[in-house]
Amino acid sequence: MDSDTLEGIASSRVRLRIASLLSTRPRTLRELSHLTGISVQGVLKHLEKLEEMGVLEVKRVGSATFPARKVYRLAGVHVGDFSLDDVIIVKASEKRGVEASPGKDVYRELESYAEDALILRRRIRDQARKLSRMIDELVQDESRINSIVESLGFQEAEKLALHAIFTEESLDDAAEVLRRHYGEVDPKRRISELMLRLRENGKK
Repeated sequence: MDSDTLEGIASSRVRLRIASLLSTRPRTLRELSHLTGISVQGVLKHLEKLEEMGVLEVKRVGSATFPARKVYRLAGVHVGDFSLDDVIIVKASEKRGVEASPGKDVYRELESYAEDALILRRRIRDQARKLSRMIDELVQDESRINSIVESLGFQEAEKLALHAIFTEESLDDAAEVLRRHYGEVDPKRRISELMLRLRENGKK
């Protein structure tokens, strides 16, 4: 999936939800309206956007006993939306056709895949909850780092360096940030000096 298509789908949480629902199976307007909580007209606007992107397939249902006249599905791409509250988790990929295995019991094959899919959905939801909690902890730790650095009696340029030291993956990464973006000629020496002052500060 190209980046423009993904950006167009992900630019709206509702459109993202619709794309994910249509990746699972064909659905009617009424079903999409019910699952997203928006009006049929609102769903149609998002479907028009998906059609403009070239990823929407529309099929007519020619059954007198079936009240819906059309069903919609995503074509050529698959979007899995596993978002939870304010954590957005999306997997987008090109859809590849997979044929049923010849000579197998089709019912048992469908039942097996459906059971696997159900288990995987539950596992992904559990992992999403764990990820959400981990992100909350990370945000709290980063906020504490920011508050402590800002409370120190250091100059603003020194605080910028300290932020880099305590948020980059390693001291080498922090040194590269100081050299490349803050113009430090000898960033490793600057880091050593700041760390020494911090330790001395902590002893007081």
